[in-house]
Amino acid sequence: MSIIDFSAPIIGNIFAKLILWLVTITSSVAAGVILFTLFLKLITLPFDFISRFSMRKNSLKMEQMRPELEKLQQQYANDKNLYNQKMMALYKKNGYSMFGACLPTIITLVIFIIAINGFTNYSQYQNKKYFYDMSVAYNNVLYAGLEIDGEYIYVNDDNAITIDEDKILTADAASLAEKNIILNKTATEFTVQTANGYVEYKRDLNENGKAVGEKKFTVLNLTSAINEKYNNGLKNADGDDYAAAKIKNSELTAEEFLSNIGSYMAAETFRNNGSRFLWVKNIWVTDSPMKHPVESSWDAFKKTHAYNDNDIESEKGGYTKLIAGLSDEVAAPNGYFILVALTALSSLLMQFVMGKSQKAQMELQTVDGQGAQTQKIMMWMMPIMMAVFAFMYTAAFSIYIILSSIISLFTTLLINLIADKKFKKTEAAAETDVVRGRVYIPPKKEEKPEKPAKKKDKTLEDGFLSGLADKKKHPRGRQK
Repeated sequence: MSIIDFSAPIIGNIFAKLILWLVTITSSVAAGVILFTLFLKLITLPFDFISRFSMRKNSLKMEQMRPELEKLQQQYANDKNLYNQKMMALYKKNGYSMFGACLPTIITLVIFIIAINGFTNYSQYQNKKYFYDMSVAYNNVLYAGLEIDGEYIYVNDDNAITIDEDKILTADAASLAEKNIILNKTATEFTVQTANGYVEYKRDLNENGKAVGEKKFTVLNLTSAINEKYNNGLKNADGDDYAAAKIKNSELTAEEFLSNIGSYMAAETFRNNGSRFLWVKNIWVTDSPMKHPVESSWDAFKKTHAYNDNDIESEKGGYTKLIAGLSDEVAAPNGYFILVALTALSSLLMQFVMGKSQKAQMELQTVDGQGAQTQKIMMWMMPIMMAVFAFMYTAAFSIYIILSSIISLFTTLLINLIADKKFKKTEAAAETDVVRGRVYIPPKKEEKPEKPAKKKDKTLEDGFLSGLADKKKHPRGRQK
């Protein structure tokens, strides 16, 4: 009887490692995906702000230029090239920049593509990890037939029972006897069993005395039920020990009974892996009734999850044994397109808000208003494209797209509000006169000092006004 030698998965992508770390610290796949989404949005927020602020500012400027552009549309309705020339000249005069939002948008797009790659890499890793853990649970039923002493036979970090073969082969007889280990060795092979165990472990030896070849187990007896943590107390899925199971099926062998327990333990390991999310049974598979939480065949598993390591099925039927207790998961739908639909809906709302904030640009960038028609097409094409992504990739990726779109929706509304206020404040501050289409600010006039008023002869003024002038004496004492 052999173990299932499923290769331990390796994770390489830095974004996949980040997802793994977040899932590990939160102990929740969904929480890890949400934190990953927030982390990416935090990275792209400065670029998103620059891009959307620039687009909104351009839209407001375009709205300001609307009367002139509409006149140009009427004037050059049959000459697109000339309209474009006139429009570019008007852009230059009004400080309109067509490329202000390009670089931040490209950076955001690159990060989005990297995120797709990260989710793909992690989903493949996680599905392989599920089956690696299942193989460990299956193999532990066999390894647990040897008494665990913590030194020669112990449990490693992956919860797998491990035999330190080199240490056993070089240990003295007294040390092994103290641990109840029985070692039989020849020039070509060795066997290990323990006093309270129910299996014998066997490996070949090469000319240098190193263990090589297949790891084999021979069942000795099933009366001992040690290490119940790993072998379910030697009871199968129905709760029967070997004697009870033998009554139900007289042709049942001890190897088959242990294999049944191993399949049961593997199934329980998969069901306890925390991959469920609401109605989705495996978050690392598409939310679709056409997909299943577990692939029904080894070939389908290898193709879907890009597994190219040890072939566990062809000789020993290892994959069939691992999924033997997962008949429901093999046949059940993984989901019902709900996340796919929500992905499309969130993208549609985002496109609607973006279209509203750039309405003037779409209507006036072309002489025939074709930009508005293009915007309408994009408003529907983007949600369809996002739905295709959601269908092609995993439910976890759909959650990322939905949450990312919702965050982008609210940040866009906030950025538009900031841009509108800033634009209005700038316009209000510029109390200017418009001269020939240019903004003209009149120079401030210098204030000249006022000349002192001439002092009037109060005596003469009073005399003429009062009629007493004739009574006044001439300055020389004579009257004129």
